[in-house]
Parts: sequence; structure tokens; C-alpha cells
Amino acid sequence: METALKSHIAENLRKHRVLRGYTQEYIAEYLGKKDYTAYSRYEQGRSNLKMEDAIRLADLYEVDVQELISKIPSVNQAQESQKKQSGLVSILIDLDGSSNKLESNIQRLKKINDLIARHEL
Repeated sequence: METALKSHIAENLRKHRVLRGYTQEYIAEYLGKKDYTAYSRYEQGRSNLKMEDAIRLADLYEVDVQELISKIPSVNQAQESQKKQSGLVSILIDLDGSSNKLESNIQRLKKINDLIARHEL
């Protein structure tokens, strides 16, 4: 797999994971990996993403596989790009009334805000 494509896939995987507040450890476990480094290599562009893993991640992130692996943005990505240019990011948050859920979402929002500030999202 060409380096530019691996890099693009790595960036997409990281973006979707962070946006949903998942750790690399959680994703590795979800994919049935022995440890998180197997998944980490995907995000570093050091390993080729297996199709079965791409399908499982697309299901988890509720996106098309194309959105994870293609250089061509999907319609949703194009809309997000327009929002990004205007400085807006849309995020869905589930709250259940518990303080744990609230704190978890606050930490997630802080991470996302940091990515925006560094122009990584």
C-alpha cells in the first residue's frame, strides 16, 4: 500500500476514534487484537489496515468503509469540511444524568478542542 494512502487512512482512523472518545486500547480490544500496539500501527501508518478491521471500524463509527480508506471525501466529509472552514464542529453527546458520564464527555470535548486548536481536526 502506498505511503500517502497509509498516512491518509491513519489520519482518518485517529480522527474517528478521537471524535468518539475511544482509546487505542478500547479499539484494539474491540477488534480482538492481543494488545493496543497492533491497532496503534494502523494509526501510525506502519501497518496495512485489514479489510475485516475496516468493516468492523466502519460499523463502530457508523460510517461507510470508504470514509475510512478513501482519499475522496464522502458527502458527510464534504459537509464537515465546510463546517471546518467556518470554524464549526458538530458533536453529539449522550448524557444519562450521571456525573461520570458528564465528566467523561467533558474530557472528550477538551481533547477535541485541543485537536481543533492544533488544526489537527
